[in-house]
Amino acid sequence: MHVDYLPPFVISLFFLLFVLYYLGLFRFLKLALMSSKKKHMYKSFFAKYFKYYNELSKKDQDRFVIRANYLIHKIRISGRENFRVGINEKLFIIAAYVQLTFGFKRYYLTKFKHFLIYPDAYKNKVTGHMHYGEMNPRGVIVLSWKNLLKGHIITNDAINLGLHEMAHALMYTIINSNEHEKGLDLKLNRVIELSKVEIKNIKNNTNHLFRDYAKINIYEFFAVSVEHFFESPIQFKDELPELYNALSVLLNQDLAKKSDTD
Repeated sequence: MHVDYLPPFVISLFFLLFVLYYLGLFRFLKLALMSSKKKHMYKSFFAKYFKYYNELSKKDQDRFVIRANYLIHKIRISGRENFRVGINEKLFIIAAYVQLTFGFKRYYLTKFKHFLIYPDAYKNKVTGHMHYGEMNPRGVIVLSWKNLLKGHIITNDAINLGLHEMAHALMYTIINSNEHEKGLDLKLNRVIELSKVEIKNIKNNTNHLFRDYAKINIYEFFAVSVEHFFESPIQFKDELPELYNALSVLLNQDLAKKSDTD
């Protein structure tokens, strides 16, 4: 009876790939495949504009750059009302994407492949109202460039349009698809349980940590909580420890802990 078997060199190749993966060398190989000019440009850009990036370890900064380089080739970013999209504009948008999903291995939200950028607030064709940003379930994220930029430059007001709309996209992905890491459904459910209580508290308490916009519904509450998680983590954890910890478990990041050790 004939029995198929793998040649020794194939077994050796699989073993080598496993070792490379285990040691994290694929990260360095991916980084090495980028041109030194592009690598330097990405790192300089993120270091200039993003506090989050600067607080990462060198290893994680490399991972941030690798993910940004991957995503910039996977999503389409288009301008509206004569807004011109260049590499800097793309990196501002990509940075929010990478930041929110940095704790995941499956960080690409496959449904959301298209971003539309307006120079300022724009009129939504359905509601007739002026908007700064929105997440369309058809897979489009719309952003006001003016407000996106403001959200990145001002890092301590817990208002960040890029993170806000990406939070909507993440929540939609977890609830409506299986294209995410295992276990995120249960982790999100815990956040939602706590959020329902806090929405009632906002309605009854003018001094709540979160702005009134968070009380509109569970989706807006989640997006606002993400903004606070990244921009005021210590205050968030001090005032709403259960919610903070649940969100930290979901995102697999702990910004308050990082800030305490700086």
